[in-house]
Amino acid sequence: MRRAEQIDEGRFGVVNLKAILKRLLLWIISVTVLAGCSGASVSSAAAAFVPEQSVVPVERLRAGMRGYALTVLRGTRPARLPVEIVSVIPRRGAVKNAIMIRMLPSPDNLTGEVAQGMSGSPVYIDGKLAGAIGMGWNFSDHKTALVTPVEDMCDVFSRPDRPVIIRGPGGSASGPSRRSLPLMVGGLSDRAATGLGKTLGIPVESAPWGAAGELPVSVEKFSPGDAIAVLLVWGDVEMAATGTVTATSRDGRFLAFGHSFLERGAVNFPVARAYIHDIVSSHAFPFKLASPTALVGTATQDRDAGVGGRMGYFTPSIAATLVFRDMDAGDGERSVKNFRLTPDEYIGSKLLEGVYSGLVDDQWGRKGQGTLSVTLRVEGRGLTEGWTRTNVFFSEDDVGSVALRESVAIMELFLQQPFAEVYPVGFRLDVSATQEPKLLIIEDVVVSSDAKPGDLLNVEVTLRPWRRSPVKKHFEVVVPKDATGTCELIVRGGGMNPLAQLAVNGAWKTIDGFGRMLTELSAADANNELIVELLHDQAESKSSRDGKKTVAELLPEEKEFLSETKTRRIKEGTLRISSSEYVVDGLMKRLISVSDED
Repeated sequence: MRRAEQIDEGRFGVVNLKAILKRLLLWIISVTVLAGCSGASVSSAAAAFVPEQSVVPVERLRAGMRGYALTVLRGTRPARLPVEIVSVIPRRGAVKNAIMIRMLPSPDNLTGEVAQGMSGSPVYIDGKLAGAIGMGWNFSDHKTALVTPVEDMCDVFSRPDRPVIIRGPGGSASGPSRRSLPLMVGGLSDRAATGLGKTLGIPVESAPWGAAGELPVSVEKFSPGDAIAVLLVWGDVEMAATGTVTATSRDGRFLAFGHSFLERGAVNFPVARAYIHDIVSSHAFPFKLASPTALVGTATQDRDAGVGGRMGYFTPSIAATLVFRDMDAGDGERSVKNFRLTPDEYIGSKLLEGVYSGLVDDQWGRKGQGTLSVTLRVEGRGLTEGWTRTNVFFSEDDVGSVALRESVAIMELFLQQPFAEVYPVGFRLDVSATQEPKLLIIEDVVVSSDAKPGDLLNVEVTLRPWRRSPVKKHFEVVVPKDATGTCELIVRGGGMNPLAQLAVNGAWKTIDGFGRMLTELSAADANNELIVELLHDQAESKSSRDGKKTVAELLPEEKEFLSETKTRRIKEGTLRISSSEYVVDGLMKRLISVSDED
């Protein structure tokens, strides 16, 4: 039985890994649903949050009462901004009431406007904490805001944390309200920043400066009114949301934001102090320009009523590196970018594609056609010597985007696989880029048309590099001893009609361990491979009375993993693979008549 044609729909993109990854990821999702949580984290008992500050319950608040909000307008020192209560609005859900306030003009804030970044700013009435600024409205009177009551915010800690262990939009008012929360991306292009926002489903702003680099650790605790940054990515790339600390407790915890960040529940997002450069006026919504300055702890709860966390506790993170070489710039200009990501298996995998794609765009300084050689190296727990895969990609329009899809899919698989704990984990991408189409085009295949079982066939393949003189490559292929009739010789690039995981795709086998997952990923064809294979007719499988096959009636490929099939066929001589630095383009066939007569 000849192998079915499976020409990939994306030219030189994610080729033969697509079927493997799809099957693996679908299986992982089913396991995750049954298990309910990742093996990398455990639950920590919930403890009531008791603010160090005196509080006033919402039922004592009345329209016309005045007080002040604490928030940083510039630098790091909080300022007092006068406020007046307009009304208390009953609600349903995690936030049971919304306190409507009006900001009043003051020497520090002449316009009296609420700005993004004031989320979490504590509001005091008669010197007691009433709640935190949480909401405002786009294209409206920015002097008006909604405050989340402090008692609702304290309930953020009613559920247990899920700290990462290395063993051995709720809360929004009805109508066009907007959370006062700027999510800034630094160190990446506008295209990458916008793409990350779409991936996360939230609006982002591209910061007008680069990232701050590696952040130091601060032992100084937060105080109410301090500017805080919740980090998703930091280092040479930065993705952070700026808000304000609402309250602290004696056991080292804090509350902030007055609404959720990403509505993720129990989380592990690093938090840092933030420096406020200024407030930018806007008809849509004013916003603070901020930069994180020093790590202080970790946000452990992301709930409707606010974000809560612990000072002095620092979660492990995902380390990532890009080493980029522009092969068109002399000897190959080299740059290195390092960044870290929140240790969230699902958000982390979404962020990696956007960050890596943006960095490649920025380092190359262009988008469009070209050839990228990509080497992915993964290091982490259970990977004594690490794991590496190299592939080469060509695209006529956006090679930077096409070339990274495979690596990102593999990173996602490493983060979400259910077999083994890999924390701490690190990813390194080595990318070499050129605008030149580094293609080898299959032009001709010459082989004898007649053979006997057991014969050695000499195969000559003519390859043409892009707009250069053709070259010839020779292979020896063995005719199987049980071959009869007509054999089909296929010469192809690794991205064309790739060898499939027939046993896995046919549900005869499943990936049953971390080692097997690595082995099968390594066995996948690559675009830079020239593959010569001889297929011969085999006896058709007989079916049982109900039309189903028995194990004995399966073809060898249906009983083997792809790695086993390749090893067997290379040993018997019916498969030959040659690697290069070029994308091999094309597929050609030749028919061989096999007869055991002289």
